Amino acid sequence: MGVKTYDPTQVVVIIGGSIMKTWNTVTVSRDNDRFVMTEGTQGEVTRTKNAGKLGTITLINPQASADNATLSAHELAGSLLACSVIDKGGASVAVMPEGTIMKIPDSEFGAEAGTREWTIKGEIPDPFVAGGNN
Repeated sequence: MGVKTYDPTQVVVIIGGSIMKTWNTVTVSRDNDRFVMTEGTQGEVTRTKNAGKLGTITLINPQASADNATLSAHELAGSLLACSVIDKGGASVAVMPEGTIMKIPDSEFGAEAGTREWTIKGEIPDPFVAGGNN
């Protein structure tokens, strides 16, 4: 088996052709379960495949990140954005061919620098691989 290593510097986030350089966290998720399970009155179970591929990429950036200005410009333009999250040190890959930034993030100003949370929605077609690391 051996020890596996995750290296966040090997995760590449590309949104609208721009490589995001200073992010804290990126989350990729499908909005719906792949299957819906139903149970009948006599206990029979039916599994229905959900063909939906709508998903969300959530990117949390430091408040001071220059990437926030890039994302703001995309949001103001209302652009459809190709998005990718790739772990070059592992096997995780997610691609969203046409994503939409849902809104400018809430902005809080205080004694310490905060974060900006960007939500991008669109179809995440297969293969969407949540793989391990080397």
